[in-house]
Amino acid sequence: MTTVEAAVAAETERPARRPKGGPDRRARRIATAVAAVLALAWTLPILWVLIGSFNAERITSGTGFYPSDPTGENWSKLVQPDGRAVNVFIAFFNSTVVAVTATVLALVVCSMMAYALARLPFRGSAVVLAAIVLMMLVPTEVILVPLFKQFAALGLLNTYGALIIPHVVSLFGVVLLRQFIANLPVELTEAAKIDGANAWQNYRYIVLPLIRPGLATLGILVFLAAWNDFLWPLIATSTPSMQTLPLALITFRSAYGDSEYGVVMASTILAITPPLLIFLLAQRFIVAGISNTGLKG
Repeated sequence: MTTVEAAVAAETERPARRPKGGPDRRARRIATAVAAVLALAWTLPILWVLIGSFNAERITSGTGFYPSDPTGENWSKLVQPDGRAVNVFIAFFNSTVVAVTATVLALVVCSMMAYALARLPFRGSAVVLAAIVLMMLVPTEVILVPLFKQFAALGLLNTYGALIIPHVVSLFGVVLLRQFIANLPVELTEAAKIDGANAWQNYRYIVLPLIRPGLATLGILVFLAAWNDFLWPLIATSTPSMQTLPLALITFRSAYGDSEYGVVMASTILAITPPLLIFLLAQRFIVAGISNTGLKG
């Protein structure tokens, strides 16, 4: 075989290179375009509400996308309650205290329970896990009356404790974090035990740093659940000073009737801003939790 024939044969056997504009790149472009359209469709209503909060018109229907006479009067009504029983900023403070405290406590309690189920085997641990999964099937509305009687007997109604404690133990959070911890290599905790680490040190210095994506995901879920909760605060509180933001928004809207939509839009923007900021700050941890369990190969 001549040198030319050998070169031709080698070139023939070499795998064909995929062109740069291949199917993968086209698929990515299509996915990006679809995601952009969905993001725009999700953003436009929020943008419309934000612009409408600066509208001086008493009735916003039919006034177009831009306000004809922009003003900050709607926002000033939130700052100055003018003797009304509903104060949106007090309700905003209550919701912030409840959501932040419940999130921190839920992360601590759920991570400890998950660590015990995944790394501290005890007799009946499988039964406990099965019971937790079964209890997740029970609707929240079923336990509202017993929960109300329990807090009434303890004298905790109209307190932060009544609003925070029901969100501290998240059954879904326990199962979620338990799965994260179970997927961690056992060699990590075993090596720490050989070096003299006890169960608490293993949990604090080995497990917690590796399950940060799971903690971020659970934190967002608990924060949103506590922030948006309407039914339980409606039952557990009866004084305006302990109202959370969802309750205050309903009362605040009723105080102005059905035509003062600018004030309602301003209060709506105030209500959705904290969850959006929390999600934006923690989204990289959620992405990491979807792609892996916190370990690098």
